[in-house]
Amino acid sequence: MTSMKAFWKFYFALFFAIAVNNALQLLNNGSPIGVYYHTTIVFSNWFIIPYFLNILNSLITLIVCLFIFGYAFDVKNLSRAPQWLFYLRLLSDCTGHSYEFKMIQSGFYQGTLWGFIGLASLILPILPSYIAQWKMTFK
Repeated sequence: MTSMKAFWKFYFALFFAIAVNNALQLLNNGSPIGVYYHTTIVFSNWFIIPYFLNILNSLITLIVCLFIFGYAFDVKNLSRAPQWLFYLRLLSDCTGHSYEFKMIQSGFYQGTLWGFIGLASLILPILPSYIAQWKMTFK
């Protein structure tokens, strides 16, 4: 087994754990994310839109997990991701992280370094999944 295949198998396990954790945190009313959304919805019904965008983002990320699995383990039926999924995921990642964006914004209020650490903690874990999805979509 090549080292890159081993990396992608390890990354699939990590990405899957992150995706499932994010979905469970979002649906748990007692989690910080759940409290954030339910509290903001109490103050304004319009905040239900970012909540549903985050739920949509979680569902799309779980679907992408299937393709990352196919990429890591050479599953023929999952080796080619649809192009629309790539663009939908990109749009979803830009609009479906209201809680995380507020955390990054509060990090920047604390200091520039804290803001960049928050930004990196959002981007770096998903960056390899975009690389794999790009290869599956546009190969």
